[in-house]
Amino acid sequence: MQTVLIALFFLNLLVLVIYDFKYKAVPDYLLLVALFLSFFISEYSFIDSLKNAFFISGAFVLLNFVVTFYIQNIKSRFLKDESLKTKTALGEGDIPLIASFAIIVGLEEVIFLVFLSALLAIVLYIYRVKRFKDGEIPFIPPLAVAFLLEYFLNLSIFFKGLF
Repeated sequence: MQTVLIALFFLNLLVLVIYDFKYKAVPDYLLLVALFLSFFISEYSFIDSLKNAFFISGAFVLLNFVVTFYIQNIKSRFLKDESLKTKTALGEGDIPLIASFAIIVGLEEVIFLVFLSALLAIVLYIYRVKRFKDGEIPFIPPLAVAFLLEYFLNLSIFFKGLF
């Protein structure tokens, strides 16, 4: 049964990636499916899973607030670019997905995973700017790749001694 749930989670993740690439937005029901399935996949207790999800979600809501404030109020005035006044740092779908990942891999690992996904997003951004002259990138695909690398290869274990 566990294998079936993991397969469903990864299938849902694939759909989220495709959807985010195509529309730069994802439906809430797919995020709820990911969140729901993550509790059954996790090796952590239900309470620890909730703590991980709430902690990382709260941290990213605050980070999103601060960075979005900077983009909309400071950067837009400095660059005199009115279009920045409606931009946000993260999409609404990123935070529930990061919470799902925290439930599955744990808090320390998800922090590493987000850092890795940011590096992957920078590469994707450079590619899109050079190829399509479009700087807006979806963040779920780099998140998904980083999650797969962490889930299957446990890359964060190599970096735990460094920090």
